[in-house]
Amino acid sequence: MHRLLLITIIVSVAVVFAGLSACTDRNTTKLQYMPDMADAPTVKAQEDFLDPPPHSVARGAVYYGATAEESTVQPTVAPDLVQGKYLYETFCQVCHGAQGKGNGSIVEDFPRPPDITAEVYRQRSDAFIMHRVTFGTAIMPAYGHMTSVAERWQIVFYLRELQK
Repeated sequence: MHRLLLITIIVSVAVVFAGLSACTDRNTTKLQYMPDMADAPTVKAQEDFLDPPPHSVARGAVYYGATAEESTVQPTVAPDLVQGKYLYETFCQVCHGAQGKGNGSIVEDFPRPPDITAEVYRQRSDAFIMHRVTFGTAIMPAYGHMTSVAERWQIVFYLRELQK
């Protein structure tokens, strides 16, 4: 009887030891009675905990199109030429000049920007100009990260006023 009990204990210990030694892989989920924070999912700096679903669009997002020519975005605010002039003087005048002729204060040091009052730009759509202000071009910086959608529309409205 003692011999049967001893064999049962030895087999039980062997089974438990084999089960524990098989769980050394850190990539497998551990079964815990009371999970703690040490095993909680972590988020690295500058990383979202939850990724957005594929092909999702953020609420309030504006679709500009892949190129300026494809852009069909429409104005979301009423024209405010005082605000538009202030924003134009802040972001655009240094390159394009006060009248939009491409004679800003940095022309001597950098490639000359185009005359945005020329006929070719008067024929462009507001969506085209909005796309260019938002994303920039080869030599023009993008202002989408510095200005809101409403502020960029005010720049477009003021630019149209300069073109008259």
